[in-house]
Amino acid sequence: MTERVANVVREIAPEFDSLDLSVPLTQREVKVLRLMAGGLSNREIAEASGTSELGTVKNQVSSVLSKLGVRDRVRAVLKGIERGYV
Repeated sequence: MTERVANVVREIAPEFDSLDLSVPLTQREVKVLRLMAGGLSNREIAEASGTSELGTVKNQVSSVLSKLGVRDRVRAVLKGIERGYV
């Protein structure tokens, strides 16, 4: 299964330029990415993180998408797998 996902990730062309690869995800962003990989919504991520601030979670999700250079959560998870975050 992992090999299949890795093959798909290699085939996906980036939708836009990502930030320099020297800008890694923060520990908090990695946690959010892993929760995204579990299929959690922003509200569920907030609850799992012990915060009631949906705006904070939205900002963190946006930051993850931007740093990974993707437009959606599915591609973020795939890119996270490729980079070893997930």
